[in-house]
Amino acid sequence: MNIKVIGLAAILGLSAPAITDIVLNPQSAVAMPTDFVRPTGAFTDSSQEWVVKLNLDQFGIYTYSGQNIKQGSDLTLKNPEMSGNNQSYTYTFKNNNYKYIITYQPSDKKHIRLTVVNPQGSTILNKLMAKV
Repeated sequence: MNIKVIGLAAILGLSAPAITDIVLNPQSAVAMPTDFVRPTGAFTDSSQEWVVKLNLDQFGIYTYSGQNIKQGSDLTLKNPEMSGNNQSYTYTFKNNNYKYIITYQPSDKKHIRLTVVNPQGSTILNKLMAKV
């Protein structure tokens, strides 16, 4: 018997339960909720000191990349906590007890608000950012 045929049969046999699960339960294949509107693209504040890039990849991974242009520092975070409704969405990315909160109103697709909260709960940055 052909070894390629045996290998293919083994792979298909092992993957059948996963395929069945996805067919019968389509939500199990989605990495993030589909009812949340996620802003994507690059945003900057009025002084152009801060740049935030938001990306949603083909696997549903939502990524925050923030950069302070003056200091040259940058930070990339993934998989935020999400909350909100069809009028306003909040995405909270966490890094060492700091919270990077993106607030987005779908009625204003050109802006987001970036709020950074330190571990003590104080807001240390609050910027309205425009899409570039």
